[in-house]
Amino acid sequence: MTMYGLVLRIVIDIFIVVTLSVLVGAMAPRWSNVWLGRDRWPLRLTRLDTPHAYRFLRIPAIKDRLPELGSIFGGQSKGQLPGSEAEQLALYARELRRAEWVHWLSMLTWIPLAYFNPWWLTLAFAIAVIIGNAPFILIVRYNRMRVLRIAGRGSA
Repeated sequence: MTMYGLVLRIVIDIFIVVTLSVLVGAMAPRWSNVWLGRDRWPLRLTRLDTPHAYRFLRIPAIKDRLPELGSIFGGQSKGQLPGSEAEQLALYARELRRAEWVHWLSMLTWIPLAYFNPWWLTLAFAIAVIIGNAPFILIVRYNRMRVLRIAGRGSA
């Protein structure tokens, strides 16, 4: 493969990954609210989802530095808690689940590249896509953990 061929393939790969990620994000506001009403695998919080673990990973500091584009396709922005009423917290938790699903599904956008790329380029894109989405998944899980704790306290 020539240098020109490699650069062209990388540009095409970036286009495919970005397009698929945008499509996932654009479809997300139309997903069933019933389906998003509870934590389904891989959204289930585990014993590792603790305030201490997220502070150790510096998620509270990172979350304010990364963009929040949840409202770009008609969804709800998750940059700020909409209120403390039980219904508001439940709606916000649902939006956080939607956001987490978007990033989990976006992590899979490298898969079509495996059909026409050499293994090493597919692997490079897989790693890049996973690393690019992982911080957003951690931020959304952190926020959802906090919302569920607030709602569970009865202060909602």
